[in-house]
Amino acid sequence: MAHTGEGDSDRFPRRSVLAGLGGFGIAGAAGCISTKPGVELESDAEKLIFEGFQEASVEPPVETTIYSNAENEGRKRWAQLVQHELDDTDLFDVSFETLEWTSYIDLVNNMAANEENALVCLGFIGGWDPHQYVYPGFHSDSFTPTGLNINHYENERVDELIDEGVTTVDEDERVTIYEELQELLVEESPLSFVRAPEEIVIYRADAVDGFRTYPVPGDEYKSIYAPTLGVYTELATDGTELVGDAGTKIDSYDPVRAADDVSYMATGLLYEQLLEIDFDGSVQPLLATDWHRIDKLTWRFELREGVQFHTGEPFTAADVKATLERYEGSPSERDVYTWYESADVLGDHEIEITLRRPYGPLETAIAQVPIVPKAVADGTHDISERPVGTGPYAFEEHEPARLWRLVANEDHWHDGSNGVPETPPIETVTMRIITESSARRGALETGDIHLTTGLPNESLDAFEDDDGFVVDRTTGAAVDFLGYPSYREPFSNPKVRRGIGRLIPRQRIIEDVFNGAGTVAYTPISPTHETFVDPEFEARIVDEYFS
Repeated sequence: MAHTGEGDSDRFPRRSVLAGLGGFGIAGAAGCISTKPGVELESDAEKLIFEGFQEASVEPPVETTIYSNAENEGRKRWAQLVQHELDDTDLFDVSFETLEWTSYIDLVNNMAANEENALVCLGFIGGWDPHQYVYPGFHSDSFTPTGLNINHYENERVDELIDEGVTTVDEDERVTIYEELQELLVEESPLSFVRAPEEIVIYRADAVDGFRTYPVPGDEYKSIYAPTLGVYTELATDGTELVGDAGTKIDSYDPVRAADDVSYMATGLLYEQLLEIDFDGSVQPLLATDWHRIDKLTWRFELREGVQFHTGEPFTAADVKATLERYEGSPSERDVYTWYESADVLGDHEIEITLRRPYGPLETAIAQVPIVPKAVADGTHDISERPVGTGPYAFEEHEPARLWRLVANEDHWHDGSNGVPETPPIETVTMRIITESSARRGALETGDIHLTTGLPNESLDAFEDDDGFVVDRTTGAAVDFLGYPSYREPFSNPKVRRGIGRLIPRQRIIEDVFNGAGTVAYTPISPTHETFVDPEFEARIVDEYFS
């Protein structure tokens, strides 16, 4: 799902190809352009922007403001690099402003409605399917404030491709659809994609053994104990408690109400889903042991036997149905009701799910629905007071603004297969809530915490050079972007947006701002999805639109 959060990793979190650069991005093209005195065009990107200005009947320099949220140092710095790059041309006069997070999101959510003259720096957390990257930001049904289409971009062919991609079940056909869609979005450039960030966890080598960083924000603690994925973590000492951190407060225990990465991270070991996504994006069994498509609208799931909730109640198909139907009318309704029609309980451990429409990423979607007891749906258990799942850890205590604590579930269903012990080697997992990055670093260095999920990238060199620490990093399932006020001239002209996109110093941003952490992004889908971001496809996009 696409969602948002605060801090260093916050992101706003779901045709025929037109001809190249309109015949403009070629050597000698400057002879076709007349500029007013004092305006020099030094690159093909600037020529493209100026052509867009002419078509919009706008004279340079164009005044605008680039915004970032004040809490995110990395984002502020790359916003300023973009500001300076634009100001170095004769085409723009760009101011820079920061807002605290709540005010920033208010600006972003309402910029189109208010016709704000604003460039904004944000990012999508996409997850494991391309639909989660393109629908939220680009479909005309997803305008802010209820969706994430921040500039109210609208293109009929984009809508058609997004709808076609999500309802197509053949993977090869989906690849073709999403390649056309990505190229059109690069050509139209309602957003310019800048970087696929890395997910980074730093831990003490003398305290932690076997930890792996998961690519999706919100699942940072998955490798503590994931038996179906064949991974688990041990303490390298004789202790029984792993102490990690969280960068902000935990807002909600309830899956239908949680909307931030930290809440997902805190409850990730507590809840389980029918299916699970491995570190490489492959689908694995979890509470479902077998599943298959009966027809385009029907899936049957065989459920794991011998599973019980932390209350001691047995897990059955009735809990699955109640969980799915609980999303109706909730803040997270779209996570389920874009595809869910109904469910038939065929037995305690068998269920058929009927879809509203053919849905290509059904397995990925199911893997994002934490199963809760039917007692939560019928109101006999208040999950907002005490969260209950089937996971390997159970809720112990929560002291708001201080800590979150889980204890190993001694009655977890795992039998010790797949190279993972029958019970979690770590008895207690505590997340200390530490909002300041300097305090998090100090706590890690003194041993007050064993691992951290949120230090600034400028800290990486010091820890990578120290044998007492392990820096574990992987490309994340997210994309950072620059958003345009495409509802007003001259940014309504795609040539202007595309030209700015060519001026963005992507590699410099990664090296100078993020200490080398991340991958240059030109398209909206993270390179973790190699099926949909094939190197040859990306090379062609770069050659045609960014060279």
